[in-house]
Amino acid sequence: MKKLIFLLTAFFSVLLFMGCTSTEPSGYIVDNHNYPEADYYNDEDYYDPIDADDDILDDDADEEPYPDGAVVEKEIKIQFVGDILLHPRYTGSVEIARTGANEFDFKPFLRDIKPFIDGDLAIANMETPVDVMGGNQDLSTFPWFNVPFEILDALVYTGFHHLIFGNNHIVDRGFDGMVASINNFNSVGLGQTGAYISLEDRDVPTIIDVDGIQVGIVAYADSLNGNDWKLTPEQHLFAVRRFRSHVLDDVAGMVKSANWLREQGAEVVVMSLHWGEEYVDYPSETQRLIARKLVEGGVDIIMGNHAHVVQPVEWHYREDGSRGFIMYSLGNFLADQTRLSPPIERTQFGKVVNVHISRDSQGQVSINEATVLPTLAMRDWQGDTLRFIDDISVLPVINGEVPEFVTNPGIRDWGRRAYDHLTRILGEDFIYRPN
Repeated sequence: MKKLIFLLTAFFSVLLFMGCTSTEPSGYIVDNHNYPEADYYNDEDYYDPIDADDDILDDDADEEPYPDGAVVEKEIKIQFVGDILLHPRYTGSVEIARTGANEFDFKPFLRDIKPFIDGDLAIANMETPVDVMGGNQDLSTFPWFNVPFEILDALVYTGFHHLIFGNNHIVDRGFDGMVASINNFNSVGLGQTGAYISLEDRDVPTIIDVDGIQVGIVAYADSLNGNDWKLTPEQHLFAVRRFRSHVLDDVAGMVKSANWLREQGAEVVVMSLHWGEEYVDYPSETQRLIARKLVEGGVDIIMGNHAHVVQPVEWHYREDGSRGFIMYSLGNFLADQTRLSPPIERTQFGKVVNVHISRDSQGQVSINEATVLPTLAMRDWQGDTLRFIDDISVLPVINGEVPEFVTNPGIRDWGRRAYDHLTRILGEDFIYRPN
């Protein structure tokens, strides 16, 4: 009971704080965390954030979800995109965005995809720390990233609301760099899931009110890219939820996290998984088993990342006939990996996934439809240009065609290759085609 009181007090304190200070658009309420100086706790269970013996909301288990009897029918669209991955080196994307000594503008990179980011909730994977020193000092690239603050302004401009930050680069610049990044997200009104500064902070659920439907989000990562040594033993207990994607051992604890979100009021549960092998087009059989068991355990949407290339999407049906939607890897969204040696063209192919969710008059929430808009992060490694030298732009690819203003035959052909590749990987039924 003491833990119940503690959790509820923390939860409603955060809601009260947000009611006074939220900068989110109207109709969009996010449970952002406060980030005071970290308090450290002992926790014997590294992989399972929820104690197996806890009955989190036992006192309220019998309460009706709609005590006044009024069920409001709703339909929302949640959008998912993959990695925001910038390289501050030589002719990398950061240098192209430079407008001054420590000033940058990434909005031109996203102006062509902006009209298509129109979801009630739009989520991207922020692959790297952001401006960890302040003032865009000490920017760095692979293997320990630090990218300019202005990428966050560009994401807000484009229409994004929320970031996944639980990934393998989360502590590239140490625990303090992680905290600085979170504070930067908050400063522009972007929520985040996946990074935590204390055990108390980790146990505040991320539940977002999306036009009246409560969307819960939890994130897991299977690697810190060899940077585990940058966290103290205490910080390892809470900084990021960890799991192993080559075994099934951690699935039970992950299902408990999903159920915990549901008990806290989530009507839809999204789980982000940073996992698998890079630059491969298909998940492993173990990944498939993990994803399907998570859906059977109550997860509604799985958002996969890390491969830097797109992988399949699929429906998975539960015994009761309901279904969950699995995205094994969203691939890169805004990235410049054309300088890989040798180049991997597929790293520039991405997707915007539109998931339509409804609540009916009986209070039943379900996923109605999922469609995929192929994208091309345009940068030609042969030196061809879009609008000016070394321009970078995320382009929509509709029916195999990039926008008409792109006249370069090589780039238009590149767009068709992106479209054909995604159609082959995902299947015809998921590809977006305008009426």
